[in-house]
Amino acid sequence: MSTPALYRRVVRRETHSSRSTSAITLAVVLIVVLAWLGTESVLAALGQAPLLVAPSDAAAAVLGAASAPAGILTAGAIVVALIGLVLVILAISPGRRGRRSASIDRTAAVIDDRVIARSLARTASYAGEVDPSQVSVSVGKRRAVVEIAPTSGRRGDRAAVDEAVRRELASYDYSPALRHTVKIAAKGKVRS
Repeated sequence: MSTPALYRRVVRRETHSSRSTSAITLAVVLIVVLAWLGTESVLAALGQAPLLVAPSDAAAAVLGAASAPAGILTAGAIVVALIGLVLVILAISPGRRGRRSASIDRTAAVIDDRVIARSLARTASYAGEVDPSQVSVSVGKRRAVVEIAPTSGRRGDRAAVDEAVRRELASYDYSPALRHTVKIAAKGKVRS
């Protein structure tokens, strides 16, 4: 395997989460259900009392479900459809970790979103002339939101913070790139 291909594979593995947790959970649930059904069948064949429901009673209940009230059938169908929808979404959607890849030719580099958030918070704190505890940054897949609570009695300079954050993001070379939004709270915070 060539080095660039290996780097792409390593970066992909580090920036996307695996489906093993959901697959293992689903497998364990299916194993428990099938073990229970097997146990109930063996107990019924031996003439013993069932643990929860005898297989013949369960089959009769499933076959007689058509005569149940429409509300109960609709609620059951909605629950089954939601479970199916969640499983389909888990299977199709790419699992993304809070990390980004840097475009460096000679190595594989991955940057955690928390590091980016701290860097943007520090930059916004300096540009807005506020304490770092008055800055909150959240980094999503494509957007960073910088929220500043200005010191009480002072107005925050949104343009200065916006420009400083823009320059900071432009200095990074990672993918996917981030756009940003700067929000300054209407109420100030007393500086301690």
